[in-house]
Amino acid sequence: MDTKHLQDLVQSVLISVRDNGDKALREFTKKFDNLELQKFLLTREEIGSRISELDESTKEIIDNNISRIKVFAEFQRRMYKDMQIEVDDEETVLGQKIVPINSVGIYVPSGRFPLLSSALMGIIPAKVAGVSRIVAMTPPGKNKPDNAVLYGMVKAGADEIYTIGGIQAIGAMAYGTESIRPVEKIFGPGNKYVNEAKRQVFGQVGIDLLAGPSEVLIIADESADTNKVAYDLLAQAEHDTAARSCLITTSRSLANKIASEMDYYIDTLETREILKESWKNKGSILLCETIGEAIEEANNYAPEHLELHLNPENRNNAFNLLRNFGSLFLNEDTPVVFSDKLIGTNHTLPTNRAARYTGGLSVGAFLKILTYQEVVGRNSLYDLSERALKQSKIEGLAGHAKSAELRTRLKDQELII
Repeated sequence: MDTKHLQDLVQSVLISVRDNGDKALREFTKKFDNLELQKFLLTREEIGSRISELDESTKEIIDNNISRIKVFAEFQRRMYKDMQIEVDDEETVLGQKIVPINSVGIYVPSGRFPLLSSALMGIIPAKVAGVSRIVAMTPPGKNKPDNAVLYGMVKAGADEIYTIGGIQAIGAMAYGTESIRPVEKIFGPGNKYVNEAKRQVFGQVGIDLLAGPSEVLIIADESADTNKVAYDLLAQAEHDTAARSCLITTSRSLANKIASEMDYYIDTLETREILKESWKNKGSILLCETIGEAIEEANNYAPEHLELHLNPENRNNAFNLLRNFGSLFLNEDTPVVFSDKLIGTNHTLPTNRAARYTGGLSVGAFLKILTYQEVVGRNSLYDLSERALKQSKIEGLAGHAKSAELRTRLKDQELII
């Protein structure tokens, strides 16, 4: 599907959801998911019944993941503080207050695999930030959402869970329907249809970022373990046939091994069909003469995930010079899979070189930094008024000038008295 066709299709669905509400949701759910649903909200009874089927060992894993992600989110939250300073000899107050977004929507995709971690990575930081209404939406279907994903949504703190997928889910969160109140910002990864829908509703609501297929880049030297490099590349390649896996290395021996033996590694995995296409289409190996050159190439690539398989000296050098990445994995025994699932940092990260200008999802994305100011002293008032008046005249803004002039008159009145 070309870009124009994609944009037109998404726009038509969004307009229909905006104008026709629940009726459109039912029509598109039947068209795209081959399901006829009369309601979309999962009730407490339905959720409880589904969760009761989940085994205790799975619940324990999810609870532990939630705890780890929450610890890091709470650490990030402590960086955002209400602050106030006084300037102009304490005659002017400048400040900021931190306020959570009131309502957010978390889109939880459901493709080949039940993406439990996507639910946790979106809902937990929203909860820690203090968002008062957290809506989760995930595609419907037989045994969907997966019981483990559903348990994760509930335990992470979702207030409402709807079985709506794709473009229509984004439309429902952005515009609202008869049965669904709209949200103020939408988060979560998805396919090209979801991504385009988020792009088109931006402005009506906020969005987190436009994430593309998964990416991993590994910088390796002669100390690297070939098995770890190969399987770490493939771990991300199995996400999608369009996923990008890249090795940048100073070791010709490693480059040759990966190039010649990757088919062997692929054939050892059950996801081999996805991997073959992904590695063929998007896999790459770049041989550099120096670590400095490798670092420069990595900064230009600006990957979503960046792993370092380097000796200590090269690793320290790389850590100090690398600046464009979604998340950095500092040694060969800290693979991306840890972050994808449970280590604690957020796995919703910039792709398609967006790491040049933004970082990954954090608690800060669910917060607003609101500033305020107050003039409390006469000297500061007169000084600000006179300078604002002069600058407004320079800029030709008569209303601004009049507003400032009214405050300068206070000084004249005091002199008369």
